[in-house]
Amino acid sequence: MRKRREKITKRIKYAISVFICFLSAIFFIANIVVMQNPFLYNAVCSTLGGQERVLKKGDPSKYVYYTGDYKTKTEVLAAANALNAEICEEGIVLLKNEGNTLPLSLGQRITVFGKSSVNLILGGSGSNTGTTNAIQVDVNEVLQDAGFICNPFMRTFYRGTQSGTGRPYLPSIGMKLTGFSTGETPQSAYTNQLRNSYAEYKDAAIVIISRIGGEGFDLPRSMFWDGKSYTNWNATQVVDGARSKEDHYLQLDQNETDMIQEACDNFDNVIVVINSASPIELGFLDDPTHYAYHKNLKAALWLGYTGESGITALGKILNGTVNPSGKTVDTYARNFKNDPTWQNFGNSLQENGNRYTLNGVNKNAYFVEYREGIYTGYRYYETKASYEGAAWYADNVVYPFGYGMSYTEFDYRAIPSLENGANLSADGKLSFTIEVKNVGTLHDGKETVQLYYSAPYTEGGIEKAHIVLGDFVKTELLDANNGAQTVTLEINVRDLASYDYSDKNGNGFKGYEVEPGTYTFYVTKNAHGWREPDVIKFTYTVPAGGFKYEQDNATNHRVENLFDDVSEHVETYLSRENNFKNEDILQGANDAQYRNKSQAFFDSLTYKHEDNTEDPWYTTEMPIQRTKELSYKNTKVQLFQLIGKEYNDSLWTELLNQLTVSQMTELIGSGDYRTLQIENIGKPLTIDADGPMGFVSTDNNAIYDTCYYASACVVGATWNKALAYEMGKMIGNEGLVGDEKGNGMVYSGWYAPAVNLHRSPFGGRNFEYYAEDGLLSGRIAASLVKGANEKGVYTYVKHFALNEQETDRDTTGLITWANEQSMRELYFKPFELCVKEGETKAMMLSFNRIGTVWVGGSYALLTELLREEWGFQGMVITDYNNHGYMNVDQMIRAGGDLNLSPFNTLPKHTDTAIDVTAIRQATKNILYAVANSNAMNGMGEGVVWEYTTPGWVIAMFVLDGLIVLMLVALFTYPYWQKWIRNSEAENIEMPQEENITFSLDK
Repeated sequence: MRKRREKITKRIKYAISVFICFLSAIFFIANIVVMQNPFLYNAVCSTLGGQERVLKKGDPSKYVYYTGDYKTKTEVLAAANALNAEICEEGIVLLKNEGNTLPLSLGQRITVFGKSSVNLILGGSGSNTGTTNAIQVDVNEVLQDAGFICNPFMRTFYRGTQSGTGRPYLPSIGMKLTGFSTGETPQSAYTNQLRNSYAEYKDAAIVIISRIGGEGFDLPRSMFWDGKSYTNWNATQVVDGARSKEDHYLQLDQNETDMIQEACDNFDNVIVVINSASPIELGFLDDPTHYAYHKNLKAALWLGYTGESGITALGKILNGTVNPSGKTVDTYARNFKNDPTWQNFGNSLQENGNRYTLNGVNKNAYFVEYREGIYTGYRYYETKASYEGAAWYADNVVYPFGYGMSYTEFDYRAIPSLENGANLSADGKLSFTIEVKNVGTLHDGKETVQLYYSAPYTEGGIEKAHIVLGDFVKTELLDANNGAQTVTLEINVRDLASYDYSDKNGNGFKGYEVEPGTYTFYVTKNAHGWREPDVIKFTYTVPAGGFKYEQDNATNHRVENLFDDVSEHVETYLSRENNFKNEDILQGANDAQYRNKSQAFFDSLTYKHEDNTEDPWYTTEMPIQRTKELSYKNTKVQLFQLIGKEYNDSLWTELLNQLTVSQMTELIGSGDYRTLQIENIGKPLTIDADGPMGFVSTDNNAIYDTCYYASACVVGATWNKALAYEMGKMIGNEGLVGDEKGNGMVYSGWYAPAVNLHRSPFGGRNFEYYAEDGLLSGRIAASLVKGANEKGVYTYVKHFALNEQETDRDTTGLITWANEQSMRELYFKPFELCVKEGETKAMMLSFNRIGTVWVGGSYALLTELLREEWGFQGMVITDYNNHGYMNVDQMIRAGGDLNLSPFNTLPKHTDTAIDVTAIRQATKNILYAVANSNAMNGMGEGVVWEYTTPGWVIAMFVLDGLIVLMLVALFTYPYWQKWIRNSEAENIEMPQEENITFSLDK
């Protein structure tokens, strides 16, 4: 029995030993994988904490280059939330207000309609998803805080399951949606008991209409699915609530139409609130012919996405505490299917409709064509209206660009700097002094004054929109009863220039030119104000010959075509000639034969690392290469000595000469929400945070307790450059407080602002972008950049460039075709303004290609345009690089610098003079941006910081050591047990035998 027990015990011990060995092996392997895989290592650091900065010696308090206005996270967050509320107060747009329905009186009893009323959309998905999902806002609570009494029965109904599950969860990145449910409650769910509650809360009804938006998907332009999936292009079912498959997501579905009808049937005053960053079809607001409920639909507000704290603005506007002053940032067309971009967007409304083929076989290459040229948004609708007249405009546009009502009225009086009818000069400037007066008697208010110009157009000549925004300014709060302010609108004559990329006027010149003729300037309240009979307007003349601008106004660098191969791919672009007679060319891009390409075309999509003497980056002069890394003591130049130095200062060369190629490639390849430290030159580790609505990154545990701002389109709708500047400063203040709970590091970089345009209403990421117009977007963004710069935060202005759709953006890089006129006049404009006026020191690339070249590998874009022509100085980072086509070696040759990748993909080629030169240049650009940022606070003479190994790594190594000891003990157990037994046996004292004498008697 004893032997059997011993045998069982040995087996149990053996099983335990094997199990422990198995777990230990897994742990060891996991450790090796994590330590060797940058993606996993960085992911663990984001969760458990990364390197910490520890002061080794010196007094960092002597070296403070940027100072904050707040001391703690609590203080700056409170101030930021208050500022965000102010942004929303100025960004919410009053679209309709019949009979002065708004503002409502305090104490009114209100019924709120809409499933989303208890769960408003506060922001888009993607790079701020973590924050978006964490906050839930109920409109009823907002209204009650504003002094109203809300119907509790409706609130309980929408919060419960009887009203349905609401809108589906946000689509994932990469989805191509065939439709999407609004999640609105059908009328069949409304009970008589619920309807009986209306009588007690009947002063007004507020109807909430919500639409999602997000990164990595565009909004669906059809409404069908298979009952489970919204991505099955063979599906035949109509999305729940939609009227037909041919409907789209940005129009009312049947449930919403019925809900508005329900409200109008039971309430005399119905107010619609649009909780959408994307424009939706709003014909139901002003068309009594097709909408029977129209007579009781008295008011409407565009809310957008307000972030966390901004929703309080809705209550203040409804009760009259705040007078709305927002203006639309998009043209609200009546039927989006008539928009010029409808035919050339996304996948062209069919599976693989934007996919290239080889001999009829699908290839992994997708495209989009900007066939409409410069005629997007108001540029199309106002130009078309100049031919068709008022009736056509009313049939096609509900609200113009720049439109927004107020609770008061304003009058303008304008005085031009030049006498009306005068001749303009090539380097001249026009200014208009405007006295704005609040002529209302009840409400103080703010007004946005807008300047538009109309350039002479010749049939068949350079394409020109009939109306183009030239400048804008927002007043201060003007008192009722003739409170007034004088503001100034300005425009340089050269800013009137059109870009003639094909010498369309036949004068032998390609580039920016102001053609001769009469130019008309309108001081108006929106883009359609030019048609008002009493509009303020002035006319000026450009003499014969016109003005040609061969050099850039900021750098004097020669301006010339850079993208002929891209412009010429599309044979014909939309032209206003003979009232857009060639509009039929907008169709056909998805034709199967048209999409068929040669093998050579697909070969051109792959980057080949070759050294060709004709390449603009070619050189045989090898820079200094240090092979051994210097210690801190042996470096003569530290980064702090470059603070405030000119970009071309010779000290930069001395600094670079102290670095090894390995140090530089490690810096270039490791831009995963940071820039790496280089301790021997005193280059600090930086925290560079996402995303579009503030420091809201979920990829770094150092980012917390920061403001979740309103979406960019709401900021744009303020039309307030000063307010955008204050937002930039507040971002900078949040950056200076930084990681208060951790090691006190500041936030130095911000992956924002995003300044792509609302080319189509269906752009999934429109919430991140300011407007459909490049000047409005650029001026607002540049003001924000200035504010952030003042506090030492460098802004990665994104996504450079032509990233106006999400569909197939990163499937080997969406191949984007456009002409250079539309690129320069529309899509590049906000980036140019952020460089020249905002002086940004960072830029983020996009996933797509310009033509067949990935934007990050385009020397024409990054070096010839951005750096040489515009004069940009700073660093350029990729968008999130987990795609093989985004080649780091290609990027640094083209003029890019930093790889945003969790995989630490380093430059592979370091042997030739070309490669080493590119590596040094990219390193300099990164260091230049960091040297002029808040990251340098605490860096100076005699101050040395070191970076500790992450605590979890130390703990892992300690645990590894303990496991090794345990395994050694387990495997040697039989031997040391036997040794102990033998030792014990040797030490046992044997009993002594007694001496016994026997005597035998004879």
